[in-house]
Amino acid sequence: MRNYILAIALLSLAVGNWSCKKQTGNVIVEGQNTNSLQPFQTDTFTLFSKTIDEDSMPGNNLSYLLIGAMNDPLFGYSRATAFAKSKIIEPLNNFPNTLEPDSALLFIPMVGNNNFYGNRSTVQKLLISVLAEGFNSNKIYYQTDKLTSKAAINTIYTGRIFQEGIDSIGYKKQKIKLPNGLLIKLSKDFARYLQQMPTAAYQTTDGLNKYLPGISIQPIADDLQPGEGGYGVFDFKNEFSIGDRAKILLYYSDTQTFVFGFDDQTKTLNYSETGPYKEEIVRQLVSKEKSQEFSYVQSLSGTKNKIEIPYIYNLIADGNIAINKAEIVFHVADNTATPNYYAPPRLNLFQPLSSSSNRNSLTKDGGSSTFGGLLNEKGYYYKFDVTRQIQGILSSKVNLNKEINNGLLLTIPTDVPVSGSRVVIDNKKTRLIVTYTKPN
Repeated sequence: MRNYILAIALLSLAVGNWSCKKQTGNVIVEGQNTNSLQPFQTDTFTLFSKTIDEDSMPGNNLSYLLIGAMNDPLFGYSRATAFAKSKIIEPLNNFPNTLEPDSALLFIPMVGNNNFYGNRSTVQKLLISVLAEGFNSNKIYYQTDKLTSKAAINTIYTGRIFQEGIDSIGYKKQKIKLPNGLLIKLSKDFARYLQQMPTAAYQTTDGLNKYLPGISIQPIADDLQPGEGGYGVFDFKNEFSIGDRAKILLYYSDTQTFVFGFDDQTKTLNYSETGPYKEEIVRQLVSKEKSQEFSYVQSLSGTKNKIEIPYIYNLIADGNIAINKAEIVFHVADNTATPNYYAPPRLNLFQPLSSSSNRNSLTKDGGSSTFGGLLNEKGYYYKFDVTRQIQGILSSKVNLNKEINNGLLLTIPTDVPVSGSRVVIDNKKTRLIVTYTKPN
């Protein structure tokens, strides 16, 4: 077709079970006689959807890290551990490493908005330890990967993860103000370890990392009741000022302070554990059924929604077609989102890496300005543009006799935003809406 195509489409959403309903109309092509108008059609498909395990979540190079544990009333237990590489920010050649320390404090700032998910009033337990190994710069870490720690050098913190209005703390005979974040007094043994490392540890980051590769912050959560716990969102890479950044402050000789910092986001890692799940999620994960009434989508290395498009090849029964627009809509299930467990502001839609793998891979529409995925606050749904994806599936079948209809994967992003959120999808309302024309 030449020039511009103007189309007016009335979408029909009335469907039968696993079926589609068609509507015809006109595509007006400028310069053509109206007797040669090409009809268009809009088909609405119901899809097969079910809950599967998530195995593709990146764990490093994230903007922020999650810390905490949660017993979600609908999902069950989950935990998020943070690992961060240490670095020198104020080197000192003649550090007095034979002294006894006065004390040591760990501080990690929270992000400004959407900085907690779950019940922020819950008292949690965290285990802070010295890492026994460093980061492998050649490795891609997933959220199922973790680093080992030195069990003998640790601190157990008991308190809330969400801290506001923190008092000013001492720094080199001064007071510095801290933003909202997590402030923990480290144990005497931990402080002594920081004070009495070899001299090289206080001179360069390479020297430090031989003895202090970094720290781990791990939740200890075996006794949370349903509705208790949650995740804070923390910023290890902030370097705006000594007060704002994540750090360990080592105090000695009454008025002296040595500060250890943390490296950039490529040297941080979120490790996650999920389960035991609630009964319905366990049932779906082992079920052989093609579709479920609801799907459970969870952050961390939790769960995602596997979508199959079983009847899409019916569109090309008489030859290839041109997709004008294809959209898929996912609705949040009623009464599953609350102020503590709110629906995530954005979801991701991927395709499986292959027919034998459920690893996340970008769709043909992924990254485009029209891709979508934001929560519609009024209708409480997420809408995605899958025009190129559906066209590619159909064209591959017609032109190459190759089937690449491996379905889709609905997930919660690991970044932008970083969130410990989850959502339940009402599969009865999930629809794929395709508007297309047939070539002359």
